[in-house]
Amino acid sequence: MLKIVWQAILESKSIVLASHVNPDCDTLGCALAMFDVLRNIGKEAYLFNATEKLPNKLRFLPNFEHISSQLPNNFDTLILFDCAKFERVNLNKSTLKQKIINIDHHLTNSNFGDINLVSAEFSSACMVVFEMLKANSIKISSKAATCLYAGNIDDTGFFAYGNINSKTFMNSAELIEFGADPVYISKQLKQSVPLARFRLKEHVMQTVDLLKNGRVGLVVIMQNDLKRSGAKREDTEDIINIIRDLVSVELGIMILEEEDGSFKISLRSKNFLDVSKIALKFGGGGHFGAAGFESKITNTHTIISMVLNEFDEGIMEYEEKSK
Repeated sequence: MLKIVWQAILESKSIVLASHVNPDCDTLGCALAMFDVLRNIGKEAYLFNATEKLPNKLRFLPNFEHISSQLPNNFDTLILFDCAKFERVNLNKSTLKQKIINIDHHLTNSNFGDINLVSAEFSSACMVVFEMLKANSIKISSKAATCLYAGNIDDTGFFAYGNINSKTFMNSAELIEFGADPVYISKQLKQSVPLARFRLKEHVMQTVDLLKNGRVGLVVIMQNDLKRSGAKREDTEDIINIIRDLVSVELGIMILEEEDGSFKISLRSKNFLDVSKIALKFGGGGHFGAAGFESKITNTHTIISMVLNEFDEGIMEYEEKSK
């Protein structure tokens, strides 16, 4: 499949590289790396993301300035990166006649593409892209290496979770040899924290709830909380991990109010709970230990009850298997 996907790309004349809304480093890392690769071999390539306000902390990634929230008038292939569902790019699939290539690493991926390269055994979508490029002997510049390395370390929490194995570290070492600077990238991702994010974390520390005898940690962040702290949506990205990291917590829940009044629910588990199953039940997706979904329900208590019911079922299932 690695060669089939690359051949389909080579046969394309004009390619749009799409990353999901409210992008993280993994989805942008894939798109930006492929943009560099395709431009270097003479392909017509465009970068698309529907989010108008992109994360400031990712502006260090090469070619970031080429990302547009508008599709070009003419193109024949659309490649989606790190999207479990097509809807994650905020486009109407029924109006598109172009070939769709789906490159991802989510176990819950719906295989929506005309061609699907979905490898859940990899730690990030960036590693899927890297494997494809290596399998086809494609030259990787320092710019592309920077994007792929950054996406991988960010998606694994700097090698702390996800499908990490010896290949993860070997691939990372290769990317460093291709020109990725691990110290520079780490500083950009971890040591460029705005003051507003510190203030938001203070709010989280003061309002976190421990439920189910401390096995569930919960935080709710409303739009007013963001305004009071001066934080932006992107500043909530790592908040869920603070909750999950508490010693007694198995399930961390973050409920974030969006500007339109809907809610984004992020789920993180530590040991045995498969949160991707919970997210799938509510129309979302993700990985075993990290998943999420969106909800139009405006009552946060209802959302909390829904998730806690699934937590109880997950506990019962785990205990039955452990007998």
